[in-house]
Amino acid sequence: MSRENKRRAAREEARTANMGSAAAEAGTHEKAGVAQFLREVRSELRKVAWPNRQEGLSYTVVVLVTTLVLVGIVWAMDWVFRNAVINTLG
Repeated sequence: MSRENKRRAAREEARTANMGSAAAEAGTHEKAGVAQFLREVRSELRKVAWPNRQEGLSYTVVVLVTTLVLVGIVWAMDWVFRNAVINTLG
């Protein structure tokens, strides 16, 4: 094992040991109920910066145009390679 790998392993072991002690200090972890989970999800979703209608529309147009361009590129490459193989093999 190289010196670098030994150092990496020691750092990982120290990091894992620190995580274990933090979990031990926190005590037992109880599972939250469905209602608490949904409250937390709602709370997190309130923090999201949602796009307005105009931004959503412009993002949708960008995705559709990009998709069409990429489909066109793949189709063209397929057509070129298909014709090259057909002409080469007869």
